[in-house]
Amino acid sequence: MRFTDCSALLLSLFFVPCAMQAMPKERTLPLTPREVACTELKLARIQRRMASVGSGDIGGTLGTLALWPRAGGGGAYSGIARQHDFDSWQDFLAGAEHFAEADLAFDLLFTKNESVLDPHSPRVSQATLVRRDPGSNLVLDHTVNNPSGGPGGCCMSADFDPIVCALDLTCPQIINVDLSAVPGDSVRPPMPLVINNAAAATPNFTGLPAELLAAASSTGPGVAADALDESCGGTITSFDTHVFEILARTLAPSACYLADLNGAQCGSVGYNVALFRGTDPHTFRANIYDIQYICDNFGNCYSTTGPLELEFHVAWDGAGRLTTGDVTVLPECRGDETLDCSAPFIEVYSGIFVLPPIFPGHAEEEPAAFHGAPYLAVTPNRAKQTLKASINWAVILANSGLNSP
Repeated sequence: MRFTDCSALLLSLFFVPCAMQAMPKERTLPLTPREVACTELKLARIQRRMASVGSGDIGGTLGTLALWPRAGGGGAYSGIARQHDFDSWQDFLAGAEHFAEADLAFDLLFTKNESVLDPHSPRVSQATLVRRDPGSNLVLDHTVNNPSGGPGGCCMSADFDPIVCALDLTCPQIINVDLSAVPGDSVRPPMPLVINNAAAATPNFTGLPAELLAAASSTGPGVAADALDESCGGTITSFDTHVFEILARTLAPSACYLADLNGAQCGSVGYNVALFRGTDPHTFRANIYDIQYICDNFGNCYSTTGPLELEFHVAWDGAGRLTTGDVTVLPECRGDETLDCSAPFIEVYSGIFVLPPIFPGHAEEEPAAFHGAPYLAVTPNRAKQTLKASINWAVILANSGLNSP
């Protein structure tokens, strides 16, 4: 049987849409090197203005704050601040490492040309910081034991005084965004946006943990100075943000997780983690910045170093479930290099695990989760370095709903 030209054309019109429907959907899209570099630098400027602080003496309760661009691009970001009750260096050496955590999830939006109350004033750029309650541990300020023996108990030592409060994950934590023209002390910024994870105000206490701070918005010269409301172009998909959240929930950096260096800086460093895409659809990046708050004789307390740059290659199946991959520490920068390389390892040394996500406030990361988990050792001691690790995402996320996009 032979087909006429007309019948063949009709058949082709019928079958082509069917074939198109059978093609797998692209979950992520390529980005240009310029778009990646722009996003990396912009996230670096944003995270420099941010800090997450838990209860207790501030120097020892800086959290791990992860930030990533939302689908749709522009000035929209999501993030999560994880406050860890870290174990000790001795526990790591003994193979008994563990931690509990409390989380504060948030969205951060930078917009331009927003109107203000005074109709005679020009439009301005604005920043809005909002917590996401379903992803946060909501708690109340309360009295906790004061280990220094000072007067009373407290959830946070907010002043330069002899009172040092105990780390307690049931106390509210706060997130700051500094809107000053030039960022300085991001723990106590002069022009802050502030939220916390307090479920309600507690009038019998004072300070930021005692207030109900679920959202904040304001203007400030820092938005325009750092072009935080500008777009870098490219398309970030909802699947990209899905992978960003998995990375944010599974990365566990700590100076406590290094066998050498005698536990240097264990428990005194917080981390800001900027998550973004690479040029290839299966490449994801994590830039880790060290944050410290230790005051010198001149009253200068805040310091930051980094980044330590990680590159993830991620594979997934037809349903979008992550399967396998690897993570590599990018080499130290040389000469005038500033992108696609890490700060000197003598400045950003850390042990990094990729661990199964836990239910914050209800479960603990047990020692068994660390044994055999993907691990990086970033240290200036070359003989002790581990700069690449394979990741079995199907195993890490086996008991998690996070692997259901």
